[in-house]
Amino acid sequence: MTAPPPIATARHPQTLLAVHRLAKRFPGVMALDDFSMSLDAGQVHGLVGQNGAGKSTLINILSGIYAADAGTIDIEGRSVTIRDARHARALGIATVHQELSLFANLTVGQNLVLGREPRRLALLDLPAVHRQARAVLDRLGLEIATDAPIGTLSLAERQMVEIAKALSTDPKVLILDEPTAPLSQRESTQLFSAIAQMKNQGVAILYVSHRFAEVLALCDTATVLRNGRHVVTTSLAGWSESRLTEAMLGGKSERYQAGGRQTGEPALTVTDLHWSDRVRGVGFTVCRGEIVGVTGLLGAGQNEIARLIGGDIVADSGVIEVAGRPAAPGSPHDAVQAGVCLLTEERKAEGILPNLTLRENIAVASLHRRQGPLGVVRIRVEDTATTAAAAEFGVVAASSEAVMRTLSGGNQQKALLARWYLADADVFVLVEPTRGVDVGARADIYRRLDALARAGKAIIVVSSDLAEVLALSHRIMVVRDGRISAETSPEEVDEERLNLLVQGAAS
Repeated sequence: MTAPPPIATARHPQTLLAVHRLAKRFPGVMALDDFSMSLDAGQVHGLVGQNGAGKSTLINILSGIYAADAGTIDIEGRSVTIRDARHARALGIATVHQELSLFANLTVGQNLVLGREPRRLALLDLPAVHRQARAVLDRLGLEIATDAPIGTLSLAERQMVEIAKALSTDPKVLILDEPTAPLSQRESTQLFSAIAQMKNQGVAILYVSHRFAEVLALCDTATVLRNGRHVVTTSLAGWSESRLTEAMLGGKSERYQAGGRQTGEPALTVTDLHWSDRVRGVGFTVCRGEIVGVTGLLGAGQNEIARLIGGDIVADSGVIEVAGRPAAPGSPHDAVQAGVCLLTEERKAEGILPNLTLRENIAVASLHRRQGPLGVVRIRVEDTATTAAAAEFGVVAASSEAVMRTLSGGNQQKALLARWYLADADVFVLVEPTRGVDVGARADIYRRLDALARAGKAIIVVSSDLAEVLALSHRIMVVRDGRISAETSPEEVDEERLNLLVQGAAS
């Protein structure tokens, strides 16, 4: 994604938020350790760190979700104890989390005024709901209907509504956690424009992102976290992506480079696949040992192609074959039975089982292999198998009994790969596999996928990150308007040329 233009605005030197020597411990982990930083009015302040560095813990403390074990928080020079999320909002802190908090059964307008509903004669004033919602959506340049149910919106649209919901409270401090992860270039540009406006209005913005080009272009200053501790707070003038990466990792970053691969017989063949008006006559083959990158503009149909192969949606027509055998998955279970696994971009909603352990999450797709008499799972055998699979994919956790939601995003993703490796899937279909994952974990995931390919698995990676597609892929397919519009390889294109193909500006 192209970096936003730098934001130049007037300065507001007043400190709105300061934290001093914050500490937070979880069982077996010191998530924050003696951490301090401050945010000034009219400042965009980047927060950078690997998954597990403590960023989410800090965000959750400031949002009233966690209480700090030690340290103080000052709002406009006054020491406060943030009791809960409602109290944080009352203090002027609004947060847009990676996990969206919208209610799918309510409309856009109802979500935007939730907790502050306008009433007339004790009844909900629907015209006032529309006016208030329309006003905040217009601030972001959004044309989303205020009466549209949230459940009918795309992930990107829901993300923009979540941001609009935060703006609707007129916050003093706005925390944005990976806000552009599901957004297209156009939607990101709308967000950057809104950030510039808020900055001019004196709002302090904490911008958390793994996209360093955005951090360098948007942010005045940045704080780097490593292992829960403060590394540096600095003006970003003169900083580069490589320098920021070194500060985050504590040394030179190791850039992933795919080596040569040999491919085998076809593992997956798709012929003339149609679904609604989103997938139109798609056909291709993926061989064993091959990683095929699939990319395109948001909504071009690449995600639907992945979900059709993974059985999440059912094709109107067309043929899917796995290892030469016809497969017509009507559900994810059918796809799994055929040897296909699907990991979608909604890792937390559609991938992990957040309240179960790491062991249970890895084991769930292959329980039948470790069942004894009467269907009882042999726990000791399961623990040995899942521990080995977690080690194979580099999952870092205190133990196999660690609760899944406590793991970083990168470790959750590697655990999902371990799940399907243990289930002996032949075809891996991965949508945005490194979304919300730091550069260190990203390179590790790339290596694990390369190892899967070398072991004879067929892998499809659907990604909007063109650098990722170029780094991983043996072959690249570009999707436009529900069709494969171009096929190329990393040897034939660079990022600029691939972007032109995605935009439809080259052939």
